[in-house]
Amino acid sequence: MADKILMNKNTLAALKNELKEYEAALPVFEMKEQQLKEAVQNVETSIRRLQKAIEATNQQVQSWSSVMAEQTIDLSTLANVKAVNTDQRELTGVTIEVFRELTFEDAEVDLFNTPLWIDTAMEVLRDQKTNRTLIDIERKNLALLQEELAEARRMKNALKEVFIPETKDNIRKIIIYLGDVERLAIGCAKLVKKKKQEKSLL
Repeated sequence: MADKILMNKNTLAALKNELKEYEAALPVFEMKEQQLKEAVQNVETSIRRLQKAIEATNQQVQSWSSVMAEQTIDLSTLANVKAVNTDQRELTGVTIEVFRELTFEDAEVDLFNTPLWIDTAMEVLRDQKTNRTLIDIERKNLALLQEELAEARRMKNALKEVFIPETKDNIRKIIIYLGDVERLAIGCAKLVKKKKQEKSLL
């Protein structure tokens, strides 16, 4: 808002309209901030849950390390990602990615010449890759939500701490100024009337 304002009734009316708009917008941004905070917390919880699942599986796999040391197949080929399929969804004004499925390349496994644990290893590797992909998606969503949250918070604070107080202060100044002008005009009118009356008596 400009430092200098026109001290007149038109400006006063305009400022009163602005104030109504600011006061109507404030609860909208407060609600949006709350919704985004909840969305951010949900995504952070989801990421922590996925990280724990990966860590738990890693600990379980350690018990198989001696068996898998004698591998007869390159395990990395069992979990090559072919495609990551996602959908888009709007959440509190933010377009986020929603995981649908992960498709893997077909792994050529000779069932006669590979140990029985290969099927289990393939399943574990693919589960881990899926969880890591989910974390990547959720981290991107988290960044978008946090950015929108910061913007909503900036707007709320600007309305609450700058625009609304400044507008109220300017309205108060104009009302005082117009009151002073009106009183001065009344005083001048009375003075003119008094002088006319005095002249008429002469």
